[in-house]
Amino acid sequence: MDDSETMHPAVRGLKTVCRCNNIKYRTIERAIREGAYTLSQVAARTTATTGHCGGSCTPDVQQMLVDHAPASVAPRLPGVAAAGQPDPWWLRKK
Repeated sequence: MDDSETMHPAVRGLKTVCRCNNIKYRTIERAIREGAYTLSQVAARTTATTGHCGGSCTPDVQQMLVDHAPASVAPRLPGVAAAGQPDPWWLRKK
């Protein structure tokens, strides 16, 4: 999901994140805004990360959780490094 910061929000929303289940960025974003603050909650609401590929979109969904979860929840999300800590190995570097 590179270049998502430079895309217009309407275009970014149409981007397919989970190719196996054809789940768009906006669908996952909506689920997070409605309270899906863990990977399993996002998967249950959208079926993203549950495809036959074995979840190759998982790092992208985890980054979306970091980007869109409320500030009060983000520090407690699995995979979010504390200040001064290196990023977990499973998060894609930009």
